[in-house]
Amino acid sequence: MPIPYLLTTLLFTFVALLSAADASLVSINLVGAFPALRWVRVHFITLGILSQVIFGLLPLLVASLSKKPRPSMRWDIWLTLNVGFIALVAGFGGMNHPMIFAGGTLIFISATLLLIQLWNVRGGDAPESLKFYITGMFYLLVGIIIGTGLFLNWSDALYIKVPLEAHIHANSWGFMSLVFAGLLVDFVPMITGRPLSTTKNISLIYWGMTLGAFGLVLGPWLGGSLPPTVSGLVLHLSSTIWMVVMMISAFKESGKLNSAGAWHLVSSYLWIIAPIGMAPFIMFGIFEAGPIESTAPQALIYGWVLQFGIALIPYIARRFFLKEETPQLGGCWGSLAAATAGSLFVWASIFIVPARGALYGIGFALYAIALIHPLKELVEIARTGLQKHELA
Repeated sequence: MPIPYLLTTLLFTFVALLSAADASLVSINLVGAFPALRWVRVHFITLGILSQVIFGLLPLLVASLSKKPRPSMRWDIWLTLNVGFIALVAGFGGMNHPMIFAGGTLIFISATLLLIQLWNVRGGDAPESLKFYITGMFYLLVGIIIGTGLFLNWSDALYIKVPLEAHIHANSWGFMSLVFAGLLVDFVPMITGRPLSTTKNISLIYWGMTLGAFGLVLGPWLGGSLPPTVSGLVLHLSSTIWMVVMMISAFKESGKLNSAGAWHLVSSYLWIIAPIGMAPFIMFGIFEAGPIESTAPQALIYGWVLQFGIALIPYIARRFFLKEETPQLGGCWGSLAAATAGSLFVWASIFIVPARGALYGIGFALYAIALIHPLKELVEIARTGLQKHELA
């Protein structure tokens, strides 16, 4: 992973820890002056930590697996991503529409440039994961358009009936789900010494997740239409569970399931399955949609995306930055327990209304604790790598 991406990942991990702590203090009324913006918190995990790793890693990873020369650092992609992200966060803070538009546009340009770079690697020895990455980036572009339009009143022009839900679904079930699946296709064999599954099974999972994501975006786009939503839900959920079962099998057979990092990866998927599993109860009116839809994305990002990152980001940094041949997954049993308990408390806050503030605050305090160990890991990796770089 190139040094600029590693350093920005480290920076945004530190900010994500502070924003989780801030959310906790605000929720339990210990701090009131600087209430956290939920959009800012979520985007420091997604566009902050996650995108830095994905944008920095994918060109190197795909080139390596395709047996092609290492690509040079694309400063245009890095600059448009990070300047756009800073503009977007600044726009959120003051609800400055021109700033939000500028930020969304720059991130869209950055994602388009990365998509073109990945598209040009197709054919020949390109890995099975490449189609996951390309399709995931396409969904990211859709999510950027919808998300930027949320603040600029584009939804009517695009005939999007439920834009917030369509935005979340495009980014979560489209972009992140597909890219994460591609990373598992690539990294599980490196970690365990055996492939995740057969080419046929991986292709079936790809089509299930791709078509499932399409249905989950189309449903809210059409105002909550049940046929695309339900079919998308079934396809995406069954494909995801199938992939997780194969991952557990690979870890178990290789003896890697006894590590905290492996359990971070496995348990992270509980928190993507949980909101999908709640969808039928919402659609049929068993539970009220409002509290779940406003809070579940926080648990989704901090439970699923954060735990996935805690395990895999230090591994990626050790393998591609420190050049270790057999690096270990990130995380520890303490970070696993804190992240899991944090998600349990945040989910409990949805249903236990009298204690909602306290439960939510405790959940985010636990998320902040969970971030301490990976932050220390990344600091040590950066320090060691930069020392080697200076001596080289």
